Amino acid sequence: MKLSEINEKNKVKISEGNANIICNDGSCSIDSNIGIMGIEINYTGKAEITPQLPEGWFLQGSNSKIIIFTLQQIPIEKTELFTYEGLVEIKSVIVADIETKKVPTNIIKVKPKWENQDWSMNVEGVTWENFKDKSKKGIINKTKYNLPDYDLPKVDKTKIKTKRRTTTSTSGVSSGGSGGY
Repeated sequence: MKLSEINEKNKVKISEGNANIICNDGSCSIDSNIGIMGIEINYTGKAEITPQLPEGWFLQGSNSKIIIFTLQQIPIEKTELFTYEGLVEIKSVIVADIETKKVPTNIIKVKPKWENQDWSMNVEGVTWENFKDKSKKGIINKTKYNLPDYDLPKVDKTKIKTKRRTTTSTSGVSSGGSGGY
């Protein structure tokens, strides 16, 4: 087999569709013109994240990555993915379609702009409460996921075997320690 043939097989295939990941005031959603089967979101910030996915979809995450996937053949196109309180700043995303092709994706962060708001100082100036920030953002100290019970099979930890490696000396004297994995 030629090197060019190997490279062609390992080449990332790009989907014909496209998608947008939209984060707006405590909500993150996807808007796509093609069926999506999996999403990886790399982010910074600390937030309390609650999935808003359709049945058959799962969300798992860490302090910097969120994986959203389905184990069934149920693609999504226009769906709210999760809500959050705190800060989620998306750095990069990987989105895959039903044929496992990478979908070109834009990250859209909607920020309110004062110049787009329709108000009059004569009417609104009496009540400063109207100008309070009503966004869902808050200060979160640690990333937390509010995950539902996905009803997946549990791992029986009693059947997991661990091996310990011990070291011995050829001179008959043990090093006194044991190595392990």
